[in-house]
Amino acid sequence: MEKIKKALSRSRGILVTDFDRTLTLSGSSLHGAVHVLGEDSGLAMGKDKIFQTLGKSVLSQAKKGQETETFRKMAEDWWREQMELYVREGISEETLRKAAQLLPPRMETLELLKLCSEEDLPVWIVSAGLGNVIRFWLEIRGFSHKGIRVLANELYYAENLTGAYGEIITPWNKKERFFETADPAEDQKLIFLGDKREDLRWRKNNEDSYLVRGEEIVKIEEFP
Repeated sequence: MEKIKKALSRSRGILVTDFDRTLTLSGSSLHGAVHVLGEDSGLAMGKDKIFQTLGKSVLSQAKKGQETETFRKMAEDWWREQMELYVREGISEETLRKAAQLLPPRMETLELLKLCSEEDLPVWIVSAGLGNVIRFWLEIRGFSHKGIRVLANELYYAENLTGAYGEIITPWNKKERFFETADPAEDQKLIFLGDKREDLRWRKNNEDSYLVRGEEIVKIEEFP
């Protein structure tokens, strides 16, 4: 972690980090509401049905490295079905806040966010999870939104009722979504941090990538 801190401070770079199992130790921002509402809830049963019909096939193809355009569309369909389920079930913001409280932080990454806040270094949290939950998690941990951008799936509320969701972000399209949205300059150093291959090495130059692997955080030069 000290290497990341030094690289960021020296280069005044942008930290581009995953959320689930990167800033947290366990759990999922997208599935947290299931744990709040219980395994017998409509949300839990609906998510299981969607996994059986779409999720299993997506994960099977991902393991085989079959990430074609057809695969990417299927993954987006899986995520879209989940977002539509949240809307149909009327998942409240209070439920999402409770879900955020269930996600334990990785203490060394909290220190990294604190450093970025103190030194006014930009942070992008890019996740296939729920941005609503991520922002609640940041508030609970004492971070303001200043300097921290969250690019994730979003539920939109009006009068405490959810009625819509935003652009679909999956583990397999978030790289493109980040560059479309952030549009970083070529001379801007990017520091990537994540727990999966999909989180790292989004650019081949002027970048450093760090992989969370168990208790370790290791620098990745090239994937085997």
